[in-house]
Amino acid sequence: MVTILHRRQHGYDVRIYTRDHLPVHVHVFKGEKRVRVALNPIEISENRGFTSREIRKILALLDEHEALIRREWEQIYGPSEVKEDDE
Repeated sequence: MVTILHRRQHGYDVRIYTRDHLPVHVHVFKGEKRVRVALNPIEISENRGFTSREIRKILALLDEHEALIRREWEQIYGPSEVKEDDE
């Protein structure tokens, strides 16, 4: 597991598991809450405990750091579907 953004910086831990699967996605944690967010297109694929307001904050955070997240995914898994939006 690779932590991309840390709680002490943004309030949420954003992680990519190193033995995960497509589609390109991240896991976001805060305490006991967690959500899985696909990035292409951006959509919630699983939510455990976050409110709608928190989800909006998470989506804004992911949008702000999208390039970093995609670079990290590519480092772990290669280009796969990461470039789809650029075509």
